[in-house]
Amino acid sequence: MAIDFNNPNNTAGLSKPATQSSLNTTKVNTQDSAQKNVSEQNSTTAVSGESVQLSNNARQLQSAVDKIADIPSVNSEKVAQLKQAVAEGSYPIDSQRVASKLIDLEAQF
Repeated sequence: MAIDFNNPNNTAGLSKPATQSSLNTTKVNTQDSAQKNVSEQNSTTAVSGESVQLSNNARQLQSAVDKIADIPSVNSEKVAQLKQAVAEGSYPIDSQRVASKLIDLEAQF
């Protein structure tokens, strides 16, 4: 399907342009449908009485995932030390290394 950017209001090929009232009706219908699905799932769950047993491997995997999620991805202590060193002007800068990395970066493009 091609989009005509010169004439954005062109509705050729569309059966009916969307109006605000039709969008609102669609939103209401979607909400009603979602509420029906939730109530059907609740009633199905209560009636079926099925249960699920997780294997020891699955429990261990979930435990590992939970532990990893609790680990911060940023070492806040190191960040604070670096910020302080930069603010004090005591952070050592290797100008040769910076220049080399800039040249390497430029060479990639």
